[in-house]
Amino acid sequence: MSSGKLKPAMKAAAVLCVCACLFSGARYMEWLEQDSSPWGNLARFFYGPDTRKEMRRLQTVKEISPGIPLITALCYHEVRPDRRDDCMNVDPEIFRRHIREFRKAGYTFINVDDLRLYKAGSKQLPEKAVLISFDDGYADNYDFAYPILREEQVPATFFVVSDKIGSENRMTADELREMRAGGMAIGSHTVHHENLAGMTGEEIDFEMRESKESLEKILGNPVCAVAYPGGKTNGAVLDKVKKYYDVAFVASVSPETKQTMYTLQRYGVFKWNEHIESIFKNR
Repeated sequence: MSSGKLKPAMKAAAVLCVCACLFSGARYMEWLEQDSSPWGNLARFFYGPDTRKEMRRLQTVKEISPGIPLITALCYHEVRPDRRDDCMNVDPEIFRRHIREFRKAGYTFINVDDLRLYKAGSKQLPEKAVLISFDDGYADNYDFAYPILREEQVPATFFVVSDKIGSENRMTADELREMRAGGMAIGSHTVHHENLAGMTGEEIDFEMRESKESLEKILGNPVCAVAYPGGKTNGAVLDKVKKYYDVAFVASVSPETKQTMYTLQRYGVFKWNEHIESIFKNR
């Protein structure tokens, strides 16, 4: 190749190198909004999902809540292909994408049974653990989410309102038993899905105890976890929950708030969370 033709090629190569360095630097400095933007998709293609924000949050958890399992917990509600305008609904293929992005980012999937064993001191958790959970017990959890979980070989936890089992648009007892046999964990979402923080001690005790007993009768297995309806709790609720459960969850994330095994935080997941990076922005 003549020197005349070589110079333009060298200039083009130099420009590409400069652009690559600038792009890499922008990603390193977190100037790229790595979500569904073209730049974000390009960064994800080259570097994989960006979980640095979540890693920093977990470091804060470690500092202010020693002894708490360092997990990324997610709270889904509905997973169905219709109702795309419903903010609480995640399209099934987006749900599958979330699973694959977490896996690509090096995460291991756990459920509440793993947390129970961790609390008992008989199991260690993986370095990057993610817990997928669903609230309310909607029928689409069985129809759409469960098949994807089985195909992807991922365990999950389903918090069920015990008084709604088998009612319209809710999972049935047979479906819960099938899911439990298929490696899923079932937890309580109380009896009536009402604000526990506004109840008397006797009412709170009933919601905690009756839901646990009903689910255990259906499943033939212990139920070790509960999710507070609306994420609402107070001192009276915490006093009661410890009588019946090993772990309990709220439905929001506040990095600077101290956690216990009975106030474990979860990210809510919504229709606009097309990639996992955006989930870490939810509070």
